[in-house]
Formats: sequence, structure tokens, C-alpha cells
Amino acid sequence: MNRFSSLLCSLLFCMITYAQEITVTGKVTAGGEEMPGVTVAVKGQTRGTITSIDGSYQIQVNGNESLIFSFVGYETITIPVNRRKVINVELKEAAQMVDEVVITVPYGTAKKSTFTGSASYIAAGTIEKAQVSSVSKALQGTVAGLQSFSSSGQPGSDATILIRGVGSVNASTNPLYVVDGVPYDGALSSIASSDIASITVLKDAASAALYGSRAANGVIMITTKQGNKDSAPTVELSAKYGFSSRARADYDQLNTNQYYELYWEAMRNYRMDNGYSAEEAAAWASSNVTGNLGINPYGSAYPEPIGHDGKLVAGAKPLWDDSWDDALSQDAHYTDLNVRVSGGSKTSKYFVSAGYMDDQGAYICSGFKRYTLRANVTSDIRKWLQIGLNVSGTHSVQDYPKQDDSTISNVVMFARSVPSFYPVYQRDLTTGAYLLDENGNRMFDYGEYRPNSYAKYNLLASMPHDKSEIKRDAASLRGFIQITPIKGLAYKMSLNIDYNNKTNHDYTNPTYGTGSISGGSVSKYNYRTTGMTFNNVINYQHTFNDVHDIRVMAGQEYYEYNTSNFGGSRSKVIMDGFYEPDAASSLGDFGGNSDQYKLLSFFGSAEYSYNQKYFLSASVRSDGSSRFHPDHRWGTFWSVGASWKIMQEEFMKDTSDWLSNLSLRASYGAQGNDQVGYYAYQALYSIRNNLGESGLHAYRLATPNLSWETNLNTNIGLDFGFWNNRLNGTIEYFERRSKDLLFSKDLVPSSGFSSMDENIGAIKNYGWEFQISGYPIMTKDWKWKLSFNATTYKNKITSLPAEEMWSGNKKWVKGGSLYDFYLVEWAGVNPENGNPTWYRYNTNGEKITTEDYSSTTPDDKVKCGNSLPDWTGGLQSDLSFKDFTLSFLFSYSIGGKIYNGDKVSLMSQGPTGTGWSVDMLDRWTPENPYTDVPRLTTSPKSSWTNSSNRFLVDRSYLRLKNITFSYNLPKSLLNTLTLKDASIFFQAENMLTLAKQQGLDPEQTFGGSTYYRYPAMKTISFGINVKL
Repeated sequence: MNRFSSLLCSLLFCMITYAQEITVTGKVTAGGEEMPGVTVAVKGQTRGTITSIDGSYQIQVNGNESLIFSFVGYETITIPVNRRKVINVELKEAAQMVDEVVITVPYGTAKKSTFTGSASYIAAGTIEKAQVSSVSKALQGTVAGLQSFSSSGQPGSDATILIRGVGSVNASTNPLYVVDGVPYDGALSSIASSDIASITVLKDAASAALYGSRAANGVIMITTKQGNKDSAPTVELSAKYGFSSRARADYDQLNTNQYYELYWEAMRNYRMDNGYSAEEAAAWASSNVTGNLGINPYGSAYPEPIGHDGKLVAGAKPLWDDSWDDALSQDAHYTDLNVRVSGGSKTSKYFVSAGYMDDQGAYICSGFKRYTLRANVTSDIRKWLQIGLNVSGTHSVQDYPKQDDSTISNVVMFARSVPSFYPVYQRDLTTGAYLLDENGNRMFDYGEYRPNSYAKYNLLASMPHDKSEIKRDAASLRGFIQITPIKGLAYKMSLNIDYNNKTNHDYTNPTYGTGSISGGSVSKYNYRTTGMTFNNVINYQHTFNDVHDIRVMAGQEYYEYNTSNFGGSRSKVIMDGFYEPDAASSLGDFGGNSDQYKLLSFFGSAEYSYNQKYFLSASVRSDGSSRFHPDHRWGTFWSVGASWKIMQEEFMKDTSDWLSNLSLRASYGAQGNDQVGYYAYQALYSIRNNLGESGLHAYRLATPNLSWETNLNTNIGLDFGFWNNRLNGTIEYFERRSKDLLFSKDLVPSSGFSSMDENIGAIKNYGWEFQISGYPIMTKDWKWKLSFNATTYKNKITSLPAEEMWSGNKKWVKGGSLYDFYLVEWAGVNPENGNPTWYRYNTNGEKITTEDYSSTTPDDKVKCGNSLPDWTGGLQSDLSFKDFTLSFLFSYSIGGKIYNGDKVSLMSQGPTGTGWSVDMLDRWTPENPYTDVPRLTTSPKSSWTNSSNRFLVDRSYLRLKNITFSYNLPKSLLNTLTLKDASIFFQAENMLTLAKQQGLDPEQTFGGSTYYRYPAMKTISFGINVKL
């Protein structure tokens, strides 16, 4: 008995001793290198730590517990302590890197490897490498199926994004933006790129249908950064400073000598066409060329600088050659400063950031300044209760020069249209010296003598006295309470508010520029929006017998969007320099209104997987929209999806040494679109004033039967991986059928209305996406990752309210495409006389040529191409050697056409004295009869820039979107400086663009036409990142 008691006491003592806390230390390495920042956690507990700079750690554990070592991109390792006081660990590169990617999906997260839908993931590193003021401009080339177009390179402007083409003609085609799980109503330029942890792009019904009517055009889910529990505070500082300029040089134009010689030729030809001999015409042109152009830049010593032979006379040289583009450009600087603090306790985590950006534009008086604040906090109040709050605020100021088409105040148009022989500053016409005022300053030349609409204007002089400004104040709040009463069951209630206040303020001074016509003007308009989302979501997850996994979710959501705007304008500014409306005396327009939109939704989803091999999913959402009549207010949208991990099958076991992943997935579903206007179904009236009497004017008929536009989406995808996913990728086929599209239907005149809206159109987008990633090199010192994506798709019109419809240079017909160009065919230059010719059809349907464009009719317009590219995509590379990393991203487009409206204006022969392209040098002459540029003339009847396929050009391009070279400071220096991490880097944005036509920016348009837009910017900067 005593022996037994002694043995029992000994065992009990050992067990107690074994369970006592001990201190475990060790070092974590990978490939022989020390690994800082590795998470070391106690299995089943909330205790944990992270490794220091040299990879070492220290943690208190019980002798019978286990430690979990984890780091992004490496395999997670679990090691029993077994009373050991020293445990060193060697991490290995993750064998199944694809499985580790967790994507954000509606109302939750999912592993990409088990997801039945189509989604693409963009990590924070990719986003932060882009030097852009709006994250929307950082996505081009990163995701298959996504196209990003920047109609303006103005700093602070957002890009237009399309996911798998357009799903509507007259309703919105924008994707839904979701920030931290909630639809976002603000401008993307209000979000600092450095605050973003990841972006997930949802492209099919299985991934996006839970957002119902708001997800018809896809979903872009933005997740902001969070802190880590049980971690010490980490302070991160980042700073960039650089310089910006045009991404592409503008179109090459004639210099002064070339211009005067060609204009002399045009004048001589015109005179000859009116019956004068060649000698008489030449003499007349020589005598009048400077008079017609309004100025003699060669000085009084050369009253006829162009001889009778059409050449510059001996000794004549321009006294000035002023580039207006250079004069209106500025040395643009780029500054981006950010500070971030993150950390957490055992029950809470936090992330706080502040940022400042100053992005100056390519032209004077343009730029974008932004100030941002963000705080994300999550706390476990109890084991079963969690609360979270994300708060952010932004203030931004955007200075923008006018960009309206065909207006003198459009700085791009002015810089391109005024030739270099018109001086920026007043010159002495004998010596070319600058004329100075009484203070010794140069005096601006307003060009009263210019023979065109640009006379009396000098934007370099007037723009600094004007004001074109957009101020934005934005605040966002996302709060939630989550209750987990039992394992696997969670209830989450969220309240989310987005507030945006925008003020457009325009001022033109009364003395200089276009404002002088009206005595100056002031306009100020305020736009205020508030979006509120309230939802309740219940999730339940359970695994039966280790093989049956089910997840079900049900929820309710209420969304309310309120907008109001008001403002007005005045003219006759009394006091120059006072920018408010009260500084002007003449009352102008004043108005304002408010609108409201409400959406009530109920939704649910279910997912089932068997043995992590077979996966099924289904979702449904019912939306009630205030935009439709009560009888048609509710729409139901749904999806079904399935995937099969073929690699898990027994018959695939012999391929496991080289094939690491093979999965097939498919989905089908319906999504809606209610973005058709606030009061789409109601009869609307406007208040009119006629002869001093006010009254109501009916301007739109009621359309009570108007309903949802619907998208039916099919997606089939194959995921594959080879050699432990060292090479992996995805192939997807998609079909997006949009029906019940909103179109205007013509009405009989007796109705009193010209048309009414109906759901009567349908289109289809269908195509393929390819995404492949690989690691060509992965050694101790070298790592190289390459990613490539490509998309090809077609667009087809399947239903229209009429046999044919026109939209600019596009004609829509059933069976055709929304992107088909229909233009008169250019037949070239008649080699016998140099006149332009076009093709037309006679009464017998025969194709003939004509030199009279006015004789052509719409029936002579034929299909000349399509603005939709054949292929789009991107190539991304990340190459690292020890502490050096070189990364780049290319975007590309192959095929498709652009109607180059910019080139049309530069090839036009009127009005007199506007800029000409260098292509005019190849004009028709008797010595050069075979050319594409007609004979020059100043005849007002001559116009060979009429709309035709002559100016339809290939839109193919290759652009180096960004390149980054960085160096991580060595650990020895970090230890000396007591820093956790630090790096210095060089970055460049839009550094290189290759396109077939010089001067053309191929990313400027999706519809297929360009015309006087603010150019894309090229930014080169240097920076530093420091972690304390």
C-alpha cells in the first residue's frame, strides 16, 4: 500500500510539474535566413508573440501545450513543447500557396481554393506600388476581365472600370464598390492606397448575387488594414517625393518654318483654283502669308519671308518659336506621406493612420491635395461578444483647368491649337526681344491679331487669375456587434454611414481671358449625399463526421441614400480677386433639389462540401427598390455554383508528384440593375416661365410597368497547379446575358411626347479569361514570381426597340455589337488632282468614289471596325535577390479601333492659324501624287477631315504601369538604429507607352473616341518605409 501511495504521489507530482508554466525561447529561420515578424501562438489559447529582428522569440507556456508558427507564404507548423525550453524552427515555403489566399466575399470571407464563384485577389503590395491619387487607376492590368479607363489624367479623378464588359446601355455600368463589407458611396480618390489591405474583384453570379440589384456590373471589395491581437504597438512611416510629367509626348506639330511654307502653298493653291496663273498665285501668297496669319515672326527685315518658290528666303530665321504646351505646363511635384500605428492586446486590435498627398498636374493651376484619417478597432468584450468600429475622414481639394470640348478655356485644346509662331509674351517685331512694362516685367501677348477664335486670349496670363476647384469632405463609419452564443453560430448587426460633401467653385476674372466677355463670372454648387446601410446577418457552420461541412447564412438589409444640391452663378464681377458670388452684381441661374432612394433586402445562402472534395453553393436575394412602381418593386436574384477538386480523387494519386491542383467549377445566376434614375416610373413635370407666367410642364410620361434590368451570368472555370503550385493558373469561360434593358421607344406625335422608356433591349458579352502565375526561380537568395493574365470577349446585341439605332459613329443593329463603327469609307487622295475622295453607293447599289462628301448619306456608312479590343491583360513580375527587389507591371491591349478626334483637329485646314500635325508635310503635290494627305488649300469649301474611317486607328498598346526597385536595410544597421524594418525605394508610374500612333493615349477611352482630354501622368519618385 505504501509503495502504491508513493508511486501515485510521484505520478501526480510529475503531472503537476509537467503542467507548470515554463519559458520557451528559440529562433525561427527560413532557408538559413533569420525570420522577423513570424507569429508564435499557443495552440487553443489567445496567447502569442512575434519574432524579433533576428528571428528570436520568447513565450510562456505550459509544458503540455503546443506552439503554432505561421508566416505569410510559408507553411504553418505546430510543435508540441514537451517541456523543452529551447525550440528552434525552420520554416518552409508554402507548398499550396493558392489554398492560403483568403478572399473577401459578400458578408464574409472564403478560401479561394474552395470558392465556387469567380474572384480575383489583389494584395496590398500591388496597390501600394501604384503612384495614383485614386485606387481605381491602380487596377488596370492586374485582373483578368477588368478594364480601367481614365478619360482624364487630372490628379484626383477616378477611372471608369468595367468588369466583363458593359451590362447596360442606358443605365449605370459601374461596378459596386464595397469597403470593409459594406457598399461604399464615396469617391475612390478619398481612400488612401496605403490603408488598403487587399482588393477582391467578384465577377460572376455565385460570387456577387448576394448583393442583388447592386451587383449587376460586378463587385470590387476593398478591405482596409487591421491590427493584430496580442502584439506590441508598431509604428510605420512612409514617405514619397517625386516629379510628374505627361506620360506621352503630345502629337508632333509643324515648326514655324514648316508652317509658313505649307500655308504659303495652301494660299497659292487656292489662288490658282480661282483662275490665276502659278506665277501670279505664288507672288500673291508671298505677299500675303504673314498678313493672313496675322504676324511676321521673321521680323521687319524680311517682309516676305517666303519666296515665290515657296521656300524660306535666305537668312530668314524665326525671332521666336514659343511652345504653348511648354508654357502652360508646370514642373509638377508629387508628395505622399503616411503614418500608421497598429497593435493589440489579447482581446483587442487596432489600426490608426494619417496621410497627406500633394499630386500636382501636368498643366498650371491643376493638382490634388488630400488629407486622410482612419481608425479601425475591434474588441472581444466577452468570449461570445465582439464589437468593431471603422471610422475614416477625408478632406481633399482638386484644382482643375477646364476640359470641356471645343472651348477656348480648355487648356489642352489651347496648348495644342495655338502654333508656336504666336508669341506667349509681347515681342519687338524687329529684334524679337521681349517687351517689358514699367517694372521690367514681360508683358503677355493676347494675340488680338490672330485670325481665329483664339484671338485676344492667353491662358498663361488668365488662368492664374481664375479658379476652378472641387472641395470634398467625406466621412465614413462602419460599426458592428457580433454575438457567438455557441460554437459555429454567429449573429452580426452592422450600421454603416457614408457622408460626402462636394463643392464645385468656378471663377473667371473680368479682365483677362474668356471671362472678359461677360465681365467675369462666379458659380458655386454644393452636392451633399448620405448613404446609410443597416443589416442583420446570421451565420452557422458545422462539420459532421469530419467530412460533411455546411454553412448557412440569412440576413436582412436596409439601405437609404439621400442627396441634395443647390447653387447658382453670377456675372459682372465688380472686385477682381474676390472669388465668392457676392463679388458679382448680375444675378444668374440659381437652383437646387433633393432626391431619395431606398432599398429593402432579404437574402440567404447555403454551402455544402463533402470531404473537401465536392462543393455546392446557392444564394438568393430579394430587393425592393423605391425606383419602381409598387407593382414591380421587388426583384429576386439568385445563384447556384459547384466545384470539384479533381486532385482529391483516388484515380489522381499517381499524378501528385507533378500535378498539385486540378479543380473544376461552374456557376449560374441572375443579378439585377435598378440604376435607372430616382423616379423612373413616375410622370415628371418641370416648372417653366413663359411671358412672365409660371406653370407646370409635363416632360415625361409615367411608366408604371418599368422594371429591373436583369443579368444572367454563366461561369465555368478550371483551376490548375503544377509542382507544388509553383506554376498555377485559371481558365474561365463566361457568358453575361443582359435583358430587359432600358431604351426609349418612339411615340406618335399626337401623344404630346416624343418617346417613353421601356424594358425592351438585350445584349450579350461572352469570352475567355486566362490567369497564370509561376515561380521560375526560388532559391535561398533569389525569388522570382511572374503573373500573366489575358481576356478576350465579344459583345452582341440580341434585341433592340428599332431596326437600327445610332450613337455617334456607332450603329446598333440586332446581331451586331455596341462597339461597331459605321463610317463613310475613305477612298484616299485622287493622285491626279490631290482632292480627297470617299466611297458611296449609287442607285444601283454600286460602290463609287466621290470628291463631294456632302453627297454621302447614312446609307453609305459601312461597318469599319470595332472599338472593343481583341485581347487585354497584364504582366507582373517580382524579382528579389537577398535585400533587393525589382517589381514591374505591364498592361496591354491588342486589337480594336479608336476614332482619333485629336488628329482630326490637327489635320484640319481651318480655321486659319491653328496647329497642324507634322503629317501635313506628306501632303499631295505633283511630285508626291500617291499619299494619304490631300492637296492643301485655304478654300472654305475644302474639308477632308469629315467623319470617315480615315481617322480610325489601331488602339493596341503596351504600357509599363509601374516599376519599383527597393532595398531592405541590413539587420545589423536596423539593430544599430533600433528599427524593426526599413527600406528605401525608387518608383515610376506610366514610365513607358508603346502605341502605333504617336501622341495617342490608348487608355483614355473605352467608347472609342478621343478629343482634348487631360493627359495621363508619368510620375518618378523616391521614398522610404520605416517600421518602429
